Amino acid sequence: MKKILLFSLLVVSVAACNAAPPLTYNGEVLEWNYSWQKKQCGTLDIDKNIIEVSGIACSRVTPGYIWMQSDERSNYIIATDEKGETRYCKAKLPKSIRWDWEDMSGGVYEGVNYLFIGAFGDNDETDGEYSVIYFEEPAIDPENAPEVTVAPGNIKFVYPDGKKHNSEALMYDNIENMIYIITKVYYDVCQVFRMPFRLDYGDETQTLEYICDLGVKSDLGEGSKPYKGFHLVTAADISPDGKYILIKNHNNIVATYCWVLYWVRQDGESVADAVKRQPQPIRAYNTYEWQGEAICWLDDDTFYTTSDADDGNPPIYKFTRKWGEGIENTSAAKERDIVMIDNVLYIRNQDGLYTMDGRKAQ
Repeated sequence: MKKILLFSLLVVSVAACNAAPPLTYNGEVLEWNYSWQKKQCGTLDIDKNIIEVSGIACSRVTPGYIWMQSDERSNYIIATDEKGETRYCKAKLPKSIRWDWEDMSGGVYEGVNYLFIGAFGDNDETDGEYSVIYFEEPAIDPENAPEVTVAPGNIKFVYPDGKKHNSEALMYDNIENMIYIITKVYYDVCQVFRMPFRLDYGDETQTLEYICDLGVKSDLGEGSKPYKGFHLVTAADISPDGKYILIKNHNNIVATYCWVLYWVRQDGESVADAVKRQPQPIRAYNTYEWQGEAICWLDDDTFYTTSDADDGNPPIYKFTRKWGEGIENTSAAKERDIVMIDNVLYIRNQDGLYTMDGRKAQ
């Protein structure tokens, strides 16, 4: 009886997770993006690594490894592989610049690979001391699991409205050499800001430039269900070639109200203009990550997420592209009827056959 009950609860839980409601964004119900598939590639062993992972970035200097930072009170980052079992590198930063790290991103500037850490968490909006830490990405020696020390720069900033804000998302654009910061707001819209990345700011405090709101307040619903809209932004990233943008949130009140938003950047378009357009929520992310606060691109066809789970070892999820952009929102993608004809895979629906890159088969 217990086994039957447990199985029933599991089925109900999975069904609830797979029944995520559509997202209303800027007054419009968004169509799902179906072009991604998800699998759990690993589990982070927090006994060997770090707890409360709030930011990740794929290594560009030593491919195959993922940098992780924590918002616990520590002053180092670690590198692991996608399995999350072993720490392959520990990079220490000076304790003097430690303050509420919330997100991480990688990027290239003048031919050098950098890592960026957003030291801008402020849950109570009382501190007001915000900065972006940056340093050259160290190489990873998988054989020796070394400990290295890095010499970071620290860009101090304030918000253009002169107010204090809590932010948990940072992304860097290799095309514009621009840092983007997104506020995390409860039951209200989150805002996007930016500043150029330079090496010569010194102790000068920068003022961010406001870009846009993510959605509108009316999208959050009314009465007892204000959590339906897109708020509580916790992570963001831009693909290395600058073409794809991801921004994710979490909602620990109702598991199904969590989304990863996806934009395809047009040729010649700035990130600022791209995120003002309507995004697509990625359907494969229809899962629950407790304190899901980390996301990063590996390449155009792969990204990872993991969570800030301080009550267990969080899973590491890997998302891979199933087919090209042309078929993302067609009925063929939604039906997901995959067939093989003459040793070639096709997507079949009532309209006929499509190739895996979204073209109508001849």
